[in-house]
Amino acid sequence: MIGADLLPHLVDVAHPGRTTDRYGNEVDDWSAATHVPVRAWLQQNTGSEVTDQRNAQIGEWLMMCNPQSAVGVPLTVYGSDRVAWSGVTFEVIGPAGPAYTPNELHHYEIRLRVVEG
Repeated sequence: MIGADLLPHLVDVAHPGRTTDRYGNEVDDWSAATHVPVRAWLQQNTGSEVTDQRNAQIGEWLMMCNPQSAVGVPLTVYGSDRVAWSGVTFEVIGPAGPAYTPNELHHYEIRLRVVEG
């Protein structure tokens, strides 16, 4: 596991609830989301600006965290989840990437995206 002194950011990982839409399809329901506090390290990897027909700032970030939440429960992160930190809401890109030591799961590396505009 990563030492707590190396995980300075307290983030909120939100898992959407599920509901059925008017066509009978199961869809994400963010009004019924569950939230888990997680100690993490966040860093921005790339940033770009889209100016074709709109002004949008796009950033891709990396989040590293231990395989358990800040309250000690096992952590699961899916591509449908969102991460909130410092007033910014990120969407998770793909599944969490596990990083192992020879003996056990050490930490997760999770790719995030934020789009503004």
